[in-house]
Amino acid sequence: MAATAVRAAAAAVTAAAGSPASLSRFRGALVAAVVGDCVGGEFEGAEEVPMETVLRHLNGLENDTKGDATLEYSDDTAMARCVVQSLLTRGGFDEQDMAHRFAKEYSASPGRGYGAGVIQVLKKLASPHLSDVYQPAREQYNGRGSFGNGGAMRAAPFALGFPEQANVKKFARLGAMLTHSCSLGYNGALLQALAVHLSLQGALELPQQFISKLITEMENVEEDDAARSDARFLKEADKPFCERLYRVKDLMGRSTVSIEEVISELGNGIAALHSVPTAIFCVLHCLEPRECFPESYGGLERTIAFCLALGGDTDTIACMAGAIAGAHYGIQAIPQSWIKCCEGAEDADVSAGQLHMLYQQLSQSDSSDIRTGEKSYGLWTENKSNGAEKKNGTQ
Repeated sequence: MAATAVRAAAAAVTAAAGSPASLSRFRGALVAAVVGDCVGGEFEGAEEVPMETVLRHLNGLENDTKGDATLEYSDDTAMARCVVQSLLTRGGFDEQDMAHRFAKEYSASPGRGYGAGVIQVLKKLASPHLSDVYQPAREQYNGRGSFGNGGAMRAAPFALGFPEQANVKKFARLGAMLTHSCSLGYNGALLQALAVHLSLQGALELPQQFISKLITEMENVEEDDAARSDARFLKEADKPFCERLYRVKDLMGRSTVSIEEVISELGNGIAALHSVPTAIFCVLHCLEPRECFPESYGGLERTIAFCLALGGDTDTIACMAGAIAGAHYGIQAIPQSWIKCCEGAEDADVSAGQLHMLYQQLSQSDSSDIRTGEKSYGLWTENKSNGAEKKNGTQ
């Protein structure tokens, strides 16, 4: 496609999505996350997923004979719904309320694909005698904590619940630490929430500046002593997420990038380090048309399809990429047939409108009025975790 045509297409996308933090962007972020989770679940764990197979599956969603909500959501969406409802009910972040919602949701519907590690945490969070809701996660894996992507998969609502970037980062981190106390787990959630926040503001219109902004932010985040300790323990780079984001930037500069290269350079697994940067790259890579996709596909459709073709943890990667892409393209970019097939998508659309109202209210109020969950926030400032674990019951 000629450069002028690409620019024209980009302008059309911007117009459709509306102004920064528009209702369309909110709806796009929350609904596309659910769609990515539901659609991605079909290929979770697959080692090889030919693009032809992906496109055939997605084309099948257009079939009128499919029933409503045919594709079920996983723990990704189940826990994100808890985050949304807690933020809306409490008017901000309340760690006690959120933790109790996580535990109650698991108890009510345990068959959503929860990992063995987080199940242990959720069962402990259900105890009426628990005073410190961060304690169960801190105790995981001999005190090292989990570095899985379970915190990141549910991080998008924090970007929709708080206008200020500092609050997005703070509460995404605290929300993740309820189940993932290793810095490579909660910093992955922080990065995911930050990517959605920037996309919501229209930052993806300038992709190079978008990735550079993420690198700058994570450079500061990973200066933390706990982050350095965890990185050393896990034999990762000093600043693991920064190093991965530089790989993303390098891949962006290549004329062609294969599925195999993405998996080799970024990963497609259940660790936050091996999935959050991958999701970010999928969005960036699919901003422009690619030969492997139908000409009729827009950027969000390309993003979801590319995520599925990676195999591995497809539901979570597509969920995270869907949130980032949806915040950029807006609700109009999601095919109605996809929405119709996905359990929870219509509920997400309603919740997005409610979060948008909360966001607008907080935008007009003093940031000091935001609920911070006094008890556990104080505990966190005094007891920063320096543990490092692996996710879903694997060391």
